[in-house]
Amino acid sequence: MARLIDSLPEPSKILEKDVIVMSSSRMGTFSLYQAMQMLGYKPYRMYEVVHQGITHMQLLKEAFDCKYSGAGKPYGKAEFDKWMANYNVIIEIPQWFPEEFLSFYPDAKFILTERENDAWVRSLNNAAIPLFTMTKKFPLTWIRLIDTFIENFAELNASMENACYLGYGCESEMGMEKAIERRLEVSAMTKSRIPKQQLLVCRLEDGFGWEQICPFLGKEIPKQRYPRGNAPKEFEATLKGLLAPALRKSAAIVVTVVLMPLIAAGWWWYWKQ
Repeated sequence: MARLIDSLPEPSKILEKDVIVMSSSRMGTFSLYQAMQMLGYKPYRMYEVVHQGITHMQLLKEAFDCKYSGAGKPYGKAEFDKWMANYNVIIEIPQWFPEEFLSFYPDAKFILTERENDAWVRSLNNAAIPLFTMTKKFPLTWIRLIDTFIENFAELNASMENACYLGYGCESEMGMEKAIERRLEVSAMTKSRIPKQQLLVCRLEDGFGWEQICPFLGKEIPKQRYPRGNAPKEFEATLKGLLAPALRKSAAIVVTVVLMPLIAAGWWWYWKQ
């Protein structure tokens, strides 16, 4: 089966991967993404996938489907380098491809954040699970039929849910158990394979900010406060910001294609009487 990644042109330059973040989503990853930008890095995470548009969403979906559903040859280092050529910090994506990222970038520095399990599950319930379920409900089930961006966003979410919950679904008890097991496996795998001098492990409850990150990366501590974001309300605002242009476009299509003919027909009927 032909893969999208194979049809893309080779990048003129591939940035070295300086930092690989092995943390699961809802583990301070959005704040870390912002912090890395402030330190001058070029980080890549789920926000960037959607922000960069349809091609990036299709690439992540393809990577998911090849690995977790046997849809094609799994991505290797060449594919990840081609896809993420313009970035030198990779966040969130490695949680679904731990064996690959731990093997492909042995010279990078690795960061792993950990969190009390109940707090992590609550965070998933507040943000991640509503994201997975909303693409299966009205109005997105209808809008995706007329908007390519929303269609690709919904398809990516379906593949990501399959990878996160290992096929059991985000709303099932077994699915959550599998997600927890997978998170713990990735943490253990990272600690066992990465030399201590290349690995920063931080527990969110013990504090996670400039004081932990900057000495590890050899960076001066910025004067600005460490970013604190991605609470449920901020997560919702971020999501709305990403999807709003597509939703506005869909609304315009509805008005033009559906409502205007109905209005015109109504006027014709009225004046005909």
